[in-house]
Amino acid sequence: MITNRQALYDAVLDAIDRERETILHVADQIHARPEIAMEERFACDLLASTIERYDFSVERQAGGVETAFKARLRGRGAGPAIAFLAEYDALPGLGHGCGHNLIAGSNLAAAIGLSAVIDKVPGQVMLLGTPAEEAIGGKVLMIEGGAFDDVDVALSSHHSGDETTIATEPPQGTCLAVAPIRFEYAGRTAHAASDPHEGINALNAVIHLFVGLDALRQHVSPDVRIHGIITDGGKAPNIVPDYAAAVFYFRAATKEALNALIERGLAVAEGAASMTGARLTVTRSPAYDDVRPSYTLGRLLRSKLAVAGLEERQGANSHRRQTGPGPYSTDLGNVSRRVPTAAIQFAISDTPIRGHSTEVVECSISELGRENAIKTGKALALAALDLLLDSSLLDAARAEFAIPTS
Repeated sequence: MITNRQALYDAVLDAIDRERETILHVADQIHARPEIAMEERFACDLLASTIERYDFSVERQAGGVETAFKARLRGRGAGPAIAFLAEYDALPGLGHGCGHNLIAGSNLAAAIGLSAVIDKVPGQVMLLGTPAEEAIGGKVLMIEGGAFDDVDVALSSHHSGDETTIATEPPQGTCLAVAPIRFEYAGRTAHAASDPHEGINALNAVIHLFVGLDALRQHVSPDVRIHGIITDGGKAPNIVPDYAAAVFYFRAATKEALNALIERGLAVAEGAASMTGARLTVTRSPAYDDVRPSYTLGRLLRSKLAVAGLEERQGANSHRRQTGPGPYSTDLGNVSRRVPTAAIQFAISDTPIRGHSTEVVECSISELGRENAIKTGKALALAALDLLLDSSLLDAARAEFAIPTS
């Protein structure tokens, strides 16, 4: 029987070291077989079947999402449920250009590490397989399907180029909320030369949509981003298009600001329909909320870096200190508005690299990336163990979580 905390720490670290090759093999296989959002059947099955070997019970299709899973291992009595969130979707045409194979590996490592001592502590450890972060929002769908209903704390990870950092004070770790919206316009065909007056030009409506949103960009706060593409624009120049469509991403600093921005965008879209006589259909995909990090949990994670052998490091561009929300979005934001949430950002490169790039694809299979994924898993597991052993830590995180933010 392990009776002291240091012995528990040692057992966690030993378990991860012992299973190192298994963990890295999983991450490497996911990297070698990239799957885009909602098609991650190989990665999902690989992670679920692997964690089952460590006595976890696994619920497949968690929350009603085909390529999601929820693995659970209970401790010796009642206590909090700590969930490690694994991502594993790739980018279309690029592969693992966001390093999600290492997110999967590091969180698998954390779950395996904590499983080695869970029978000696109260509570439970979970590994949630969360697909489609790059599109659709797997975590949003899982939340809606109830997969997070019994989660008390969510911990995860992400690569950060040449930096290893943790959000420990505002505004670190925050990012933009985003809503993808598809605008479709239906018109009426006609010969574009002989009788254009008989047609209703759906493409003109899309063009007016772009012009209107371009004008809107002049009158929004600096954090706002509005960017889109035309997905359908007609079939031939001599036919008045009876169908045209565009997809836009609307981003703002907070969920609340995003909702106000969307209302303005929808008014522009309606105006384009009125100007042309086309009929508008709007389809909204799940929105990603802005991330609200738990700085209490962030400080706990930071305290575990040294013992895990992970050196905190500022990158070559660290002089660009974050003074507002990061210009990106993630469905981890939706989780962070439900339960206290924190993540470790770990280095996979010795030099700055571009996000969503071939450089990330290469670095997410590099020795540095793989090594730091293991170390990140150790830090996550040690922090989770403290949360299971010391209720005051969870109380502090919950108290911070309950404080309204402006």
